[in-house]
Amino acid sequence: MTLLAMLWWLPPVSAAEVAPGSGELTLYGVRLKDASVAAFVSAATAAGARQLERRPEGPVAFDTRDAGVPALQRLTLIADQGGFVSAQFIIKSYGQENEALRQLLVQKYGLPTTADGARRPFPSFAGRFAPRGTYDWDFAGGMKLIYRQPAIGDATLSYTDVEKARRLGSPAASGAEPRAKGDLADRF
Repeated sequence: MTLLAMLWWLPPVSAAEVAPGSGELTLYGVRLKDASVAAFVSAATAAGARQLERRPEGPVAFDTRDAGVPALQRLTLIADQGGFVSAQFIIKSYGQENEALRQLLVQKYGLPTTADGARRPFPSFAGRFAPRGTYDWDFAGGMKLIYRQPAIGDATLSYTDVEKARRLGSPAASGAEPRAKGDLADRF
């Protein structure tokens, strides 16, 4: 029996089912690991993102509704010492645009892994209804793409350098909920 005859019965594997493995994570054509803020801002602007007001030492924010990707609404770039740490999109959390975005993510990166509980592939991620929870893809150099769909609050899509985000104490590193800081946390 030939190898071809032995394998005919196996179901075909689509590109969407193959995890990206150790590939590089890019956004707007920029390799994100160790990217400079200037290079990222230039690429985002060229892609149609409109830069919003920026404070000298604060994060850079963009309106991304006209950048051509469904469901993306606002992007916040977090940097440290002029280098990329995280780019977090606030996304439309329901409807056809959200479904189209999830389908694009699966086409490009494969099935995500569930980040809540036991880590396993999540085959219905690109289905009709937005799944609640946190899902992620791992990339070379400690980079991670995190899709977060909470029951309450903003749905987000984060491109993150996990180690740098942990050093800064950013919730984007784990997809965790941001916590209240300062006096507010002590009030209850």
